[in-house]
Amino acid sequence: MVTIKIGGVPEHFNLPWQLAIEHQLFEKHNIHVDWNYYAGGTGEMVAALKNNELDLAILLTEGFLSAVSKGLQAVVVKEYISSPLVWGIFTGARSGIKSVYDESAKKIAISRPGSGSHLMALIHAEQRGESISDYELVEIKSLQGAVHSLVNNETDLFYWEKYTTKAHVESGELKMIGEFSAPWSSFLVTANKSILTEKGESIHTVLALMNDFCIDFVKDPKAATELQKRFNLTEAEVRTWLAQTIWNTSFSLRKQGLRNAIDSLQKIDASFAIPDYNSFVAENIFLR
Repeated sequence: MVTIKIGGVPEHFNLPWQLAIEHQLFEKHNIHVDWNYYAGGTGEMVAALKNNELDLAILLTEGFLSAVSKGLQAVVVKEYISSPLVWGIFTGARSGIKSVYDESAKKIAISRPGSGSHLMALIHAEQRGESISDYELVEIKSLQGAVHSLVNNETDLFYWEKYTTKAHVESGELKMIGEFSAPWSSFLVTANKSILTEKGESIHTVLALMNDFCIDFVKDPKAATELQKRFNLTEAEVRTWLAQTIWNTSFSLRKQGLRNAIDSLQKIDASFAIPDYNSFVAENIFLR
């Protein structure tokens, strides 16, 4: 039995993984998938990859590329979600801030440096012709940390996946003042380079199984029910989210999506530099 240690965010995107594990899909192939949720998101999982605590991590595309530019020794072994992530922009419910253009919106909550909540805030500001200085960024570790800081007016804005944050809007803690999406894939499955030689065949088997499982997941009418039950979503929200979410069920990767993300990261970080695609994309991936 080969053990694959994998990490992902505790969000609805990863329900297919949870269901596959519950159905013991991998054990039938003598593989044990040791799944761990990381509330700190991409930044926390990058640290786990660096420390060899994970074999695989499902990371935001921009967070992965930023980490590679800073020396992360990992490669893309699969594009997981091809569609862009819809980020909600949040502030405290009692805050007077109504828009990202509000001049009083100065303090930005981020889960960690290099996380999606960090990079998206910078990328969105750059697109608006604005900039965010380091002293305006407040590290809050997790979604719960962000809620606490926004409610207590310690920070003004926070970027996070909108459905995951919905419960805190409904509770009266936060309000959503906007949305933002970038033109590249949401999530990539990434592998620690050092583990590919040892477990490469088993990793490929796991990903091939997930390709088929995700096809079945999208077709299964029970999937919507599980999403509603496990993530506190309404039927309408589930329908909308499923309609706009595309799981990649092959081993292809869009080069233009990577290019879009790289161009945006270069605009917000003068030191950002990344080698050629072959250095961070696994050999079996078809770049299209």
